[in-house]
Amino acid sequence: MAAVGSGGSNAAAGPGAVSAGSLEPGTASAAHRRLKYISLAVLVVQNASLILSIRYARTLPGDRFFATTAVVMAEVLKGLTCLLLLFAQKRGNVKHLALFLHEAVLVQYVDTLKLAVPSLIYTLQNNLQYVAISNLPAATFQVSPRPSTALAELAGMGEM
Repeated sequence: MAAVGSGGSNAAAGPGAVSAGSLEPGTASAAHRRLKYISLAVLVVQNASLILSIRYARTLPGDRFFATTAVVMAEVLKGLTCLLLLFAQKRGNVKHLALFLHEAVLVQYVDTLKLAVPSLIYTLQNNLQYVAISNLPAATFQVSPRPSTALAELAGMGEM
């Protein structure tokens, strides 16, 4: 997870650094292609089950939970999962993890600020998703076009 500078070189070379050559299309081995399809299948199942479980929970009689609480807790869970994966990538070394996080978040603060706008829009989208799921049948919601789906399809056209 090394950051690539404007000159195209890796900012941090070492274990876990991604070389520019490994990101070019056509260099994926059979194992990488298999991993892509397994990841796609897992994401499809996860997305479908998420929609159905949210719809079920939002249509139960009684008090509803706040959508904002659900969104924040989902993001906290994602953040903790990312920290756990980074911790494993750094081979359990807390000092290396702290140095990496300091470098990636504080030293390269411009990149962190650039991610703030899409993050806020994504949070708003997730909150609106709960409103839509509460008011639409699950099948209608699932097949409704969503901006993030369209953008993901456009970004990944050449990847598969």
